[in-house]
Amino acid sequence: MYTLRLGEDARFSNREMIVFILPVIFEQLMLGFLGIVDTFMVSSLGEISVAGVALVNRIDTFAKQFLSALGTGGGVVLAQYIGARDRKNSESSLENNVIIVTAVGIFLMAVMVLFKSQIIGLLFGGAKPEVLKVSNEYFSLTALSYPFTALYYTCTAQFRVMGRSQITFIASFAMMGINLVLKYIFIYKMNLGVSGAALSTLIAMALMSFVLLLELKSVRNKINIEKIHKIRFRKEMSWRILKISVPNGIEQGMFQLGALLIASLVSGLGTVAIAADQIARNVSVFAHCMSPAFAALMMTVVGQCMGAEDVADAKKNVKHILILDYIFTFCFIAVFLVILKPVVSVFSVSDEAKDMAVNIMILYGICSMFFYPSSFVLPSALRGAGDTKFVMYVASASMFLFRIGAAYFFVHILDMGVMGTWVAMVSDWVVRTSIFFVRYKKGRWQENKVI
Repeated sequence: MYTLRLGEDARFSNREMIVFILPVIFEQLMLGFLGIVDTFMVSSLGEISVAGVALVNRIDTFAKQFLSALGTGGGVVLAQYIGARDRKNSESSLENNVIIVTAVGIFLMAVMVLFKSQIIGLLFGGAKPEVLKVSNEYFSLTALSYPFTALYYTCTAQFRVMGRSQITFIASFAMMGINLVLKYIFIYKMNLGVSGAALSTLIAMALMSFVLLLELKSVRNKINIEKIHKIRFRKEMSWRILKISVPNGIEQGMFQLGALLIASLVSGLGTVAIAADQIARNVSVFAHCMSPAFAALMMTVVGQCMGAEDVADAKKNVKHILILDYIFTFCFIAVFLVILKPVVSVFSVSDEAKDMAVNIMILYGICSMFFYPSSFVLPSALRGAGDTKFVMYVASASMFLFRIGAAYFFVHILDMGVMGTWVAMVSDWVVRTSIFFVRYKKGRWQENKVI
């Protein structure tokens, strides 16, 4: 019988794991709360505003997840150097990851600003003209936040790898507070509408990204940047980071591109469907807030084990972390389903949209109990070992063949409406779980060389 106790010689104790994941879980809960309050405040402007902001949020999520994945991929390199006790290369990895991801954020901002109208028209041309007008207004400001978003997420990824996940929690809490205060002022006092909602996010992200950058100088970190103004670009190190972070970024980029295509599909189903889908996506953060914490833990632990060339310890920790994730996920989603209706009731949308969102979340919550940890946390073990290309290929193929292909089939052929897109999502989880489990059991992930 498997026991949750770890031996005294374990590289990471249960206490250290809990200390690592709790701040990340609270961070996910706060971000989920922020999403709900964001939508609640915008909903006071009307259902058209909710729908317009919802469409742009899909693009913003694409950008955020892509940039976060780049930073996380670079974190794999840092984790392995820490495991190998190579401080010099650890510092170089940290510096070059900040340079690379921030540069990508600047490029992404330029593309979105220059081609804003074309991108919105291409993705959401089926939406009503008044919805698209709101989307363009909102996107004009949110696109400017991408360089700061890049810096923020790459810093948080490095702090987690260094075991300072409490820093990311504090930063998220501060950003949420600044964002909400400014939203209240801009929307309710200055009557800036959706522009006020976007401006508050831009300011909060900019402030906290610079705070985190300065915190990277701290000697309390396992690895720090002594002189931020003198960080050096190293071609060899950057290439090593890119070999891991680019597949990771492409995977998340394809994932979010698929989400955008689904959003495009939903945008043609009417304003009620768009509003219900947006509410469900905001609330869904609470259903799976455990797994992002365990995914970050899994990647960090496996990365350090592989850097120390201790495959046996890596395998032991993979099993242990996955079991912990399932236990936490089952307990949390049970509570989530009990409070689901009261949470959805706070949104100022039609009863039809609320009922639709509740039905979506019941399906999502139950299926998350069984498939979310294995489809999203298990591949983090492969990423920690540097097996990012395989994860990218599988995740991208499953996304387009099952999540998108099945979504169009369920919506257009079976006439399931917006619910069909969520059923398709579950089918994608089942496929991912099966393939990643086989990959792990065969052990090919152990053959990767990162450092």
